[in-house]
This record gives sequence, structure tokens and C-alpha cells, in this order.
Amino acid sequence: MWSFVSTWHFSAQATQAGMEILEKGGDAMDAAEAGIRLVESDPEVETVGKGGFLNAKGELELDAAVMDGNTLKTGAVCGVRGFEHPVTIARAVMERTRHNILIGTGAEEFAREMGIEECGMEALIAPNAVEVWKQNLGLGHDTIGAVVLDETGKMVAATSTSGASMKVPGRVGDSPIIGSGFYVESGVGGAVATGLGEDIMRTCCSFRTVDLMRAGLSPQAAVEQVVRTAHETIVKHGGKPDCIALVCMNAQGEWGAACNHQGFTYACANPDCPPKVVEVTPIIDKDA
Repeated sequence: MWSFVSTWHFSAQATQAGMEILEKGGDAMDAAEAGIRLVESDPEVETVGKGGFLNAKGELELDAAVMDGNTLKTGAVCGVRGFEHPVTIARAVMERTRHNILIGTGAEEFAREMGIEECGMEALIAPNAVEVWKQNLGLGHDTIGAVVLDETGKMVAATSTSGASMKVPGRVGDSPIIGSGFYVESGVGGAVATGLGEDIMRTCCSFRTVDLMRAGLSPQAAVEQVVRTAHETIVKHGGKPDCIALVCMNAQGEWGAACNHQGFTYACANPDCPPKVVEVTPIIDKDA
């Protein structure tokens, strides 16, 4: 059985595209990449790819990652400029190098060597993103993250984001960091995170969710325990948690989702469930 789950309502188009590949017996990595590329190209999505939020200098820096659950190989890029599809560069890092992460100009030079299409920065920056930057608005930090299972049992995780709006140039959040923004192991499960990367990184949310599924917890029980523990741990050590949200899937294609704030949604599909968007009720509220 195949299954596809991804963060936020805007990933519905990614879920649909991935489903069309999986229904034909296609590969989980192909489905994840194809779906995320659609979102990266959508200027209406303000937190991913083309049209994404700008950093404090008015520049668009993109991060992305992929992970193959069969091999545990991963590829990630951080701070990429001038490329519409960082997820494709991340996949090339995984498949064509012996490294896990490439950053900045190194990632861009590698992408050119791989023949990945480059475009001018002007083509990637939307007028709305410029207006947000001019007004110095720190509005968002959302990520598209997907966990995908194909008919062979292979599982994949993938992420893409423009990062927090008005971030310090060079800032990297959780999305391209293995164990924090994503993790997957075929035969066990996968998880992806979205929210404020700093909080998600310091509580290693994605790996912990997968490890709890390995221990026998259902996806929903695992993800709820991780979000609650992450939130409460930050509070315990004197912090004030920001947004933390995750979706996950086990090796049977069952998914779960949890968050500590209002408004989080995810998209999902499998042979028994046509593509749909689900709003998640917070298990603990950061604003309470």
C-alpha cells in the first residue's frame, strides 16, 4: 500500500501529484520530489520556494532536504540563492556525493555542475515578499514536509522552506537538519516538522517521533508525546515555546499529526482515502 502525508493546506497540490505517481507503482522519492517542486513553484505560498519570505537583507535563501528510508542516505542544502527547486539539489547531494549537507555558494556551484536549472533572483522574489520585508514584518516560518510510502515499502521524507521571515542572513532552521526537521527509516516510519526551527532543533522532534514508533507507539500517540514533551521541556528550562508541529507515518501507512498552536493543517492520501486537508486540534496551546 502507498501513502502520502504532508504539512499545511498548501501541500494539497503536492499530495495530489505524489498520489498520481504512487498509484502507478512509482517510487516514493520521485513522488515526494514532484510534489514539493509544485509548491516551490507556487508564488502564492509565502514560506517555500518562489515567492518565499526574505531575510533581513531582502534576499531569498532556500533550504531543503530529502532522506531515503531504505539506505538512511540523506541530502540537504542550506541558504541556496537563485534556484527555484532546492529539493532537487538536495536529492542530487544525496545521490551524487558522499556528503549530507551543502551550503550557500558551494551548494549553488554543485547545482550548476549537475545541470540543475538556475534562474535570476528577480524571478524568485514576489512583490508581496518585498512588501513584507519593507515593513519589517516577521510573519512566518512554515515548511512543506512530506513523508511518503510506496508499494515496495520504501519510505522517504522531504522538506523545503524559505525559513523564517526577516531571518539573519545565513540562518538555518530545522528543515534541512536530519533528526530535527525530518527523519525516516523504512520498516519503521518517518516524521517531518514545521514551526520555529530553533525550538524544533533543540528538542530533536522528528527522530524522537520515529523512535517512539519503533518502540511500538501508534503514529498519533508518538507525535503527541513528542510535541507535548518538546513544549514542556522548553518551559521547564525557562523558555517560551513558539510553534511546534509534526506529521508522521508508520510503515503501515498510518499517519498522525500534533501541534502546540492553532491553525495547523496537513494533507494526506492513500488508496482508501482520497486527498484531503485536515485541521489539527492543538494538544497544548503555546498561547494559553
